Amino acid sequence: MRTAVIKKKPNEKFAVGFRYSTADLAKDSTISTVEVTITPSGNASDLTVVGSPAKDDYVVSAMLQKGVDGVEYFVSFKTTTSAGQVFQDTIFVKVRS
Repeated sequence: MRTAVIKKKPNEKFAVGFRYSTADLAKDSTISTVEVTITPSGNASDLTVVGSPAKDDYVVSAMLQKGVDGVEYFVSFKTTTSAGQVFQDTIFVKVRS
């Protein structure tokens, strides 16, 4: 599991994600699916994912927007490969004006 830390302003909108290496993935496998969850969530002003998460052979990403000033969020990526590997990685987002 990897954990990254970033700072974001409430009005910013940008993509975050993870890049895997060939050493991470089983031979000849690719990324099949990616699921993104954000906690905490539920408030209309909370950090959200815009659209669907993106994936290619080695990269997963999600476009983030909003976020309440002073709140810290966990953006969790569950990545599954064509070989059945499952990676759980997290980005810790500190929202600050």
